Amino acid sequence: MKRYLYLFILLLLLCIVGVWSWLARPWEGWYIESSTSKVQGQRVVIERYDRVLDEYVSLGSYTALHKMNTDYTAQTTMLIENVLQLGSAMDPDIEKRMRYLYLDSTMQLLLDEVHKQYGDLSDLEEHFEKTFNAIEKKDPNFRRPHIYTQIGRLGPSIVVNDTLIGISLDKYLGADNHLYHGRFTDDELSHMNRSDIVNDAIDAYINQKIH
Repeated sequence: MKRYLYLFILLLLLCIVGVWSWLARPWEGWYIESSTSKVQGQRVVIERYDRVLDEYVSLGSYTALHKMNTDYTAQTTMLIENVLQLGSAMDPDIEKRMRYLYLDSTMQLLLDEVHKQYGDLSDLEEHFEKTFNAIEKKDPNFRRPHIYTQIGRLGPSIVVNDTLIGISLDKYLGADNHLYHGRFTDDELSHMNRSDIVNDAIDAYINQKIH
């Protein structure tokens, strides 16, 4: 009799555990829907590719270089080919040539200035979020791009493709920044402020052009 009682208790415990597990992890359909809703409702997060790039340039870090070539393949290709215009991202030793450019004394000053001004991007993320929400109300089919930051060596301010917006922070250090002296016209300088980033990025993405 005791044996049957133990079996009954064991089966009851297994049923309780099974029901608890099901409640904790719903069946696949619910799980996928929940995951999708979370992504759609998620606020904008700007990826700090510029920090990975800086780690490679400043320290010669192979870990950073590996990230650039695996986690940020498209970003690295766009940087090399569209921003720096060094040639093909597949060229031998292209990363070493790129690093050499960034070790220039002026570039090091620009990197320092970016560190000072852009430690926190929360205001930009909030601005992007509000802008995307407004666009989506007008166009429900609008596809939100992934946004990342880079150091463009004073090349194009914004680069885009179908899914990405790349922002060159070194082009948004403020119109009165002494590092820009003699390099840009007054009209160009008037668009090189932090407050210009979101509008420039959205304009370039919608029109699919290098800005």
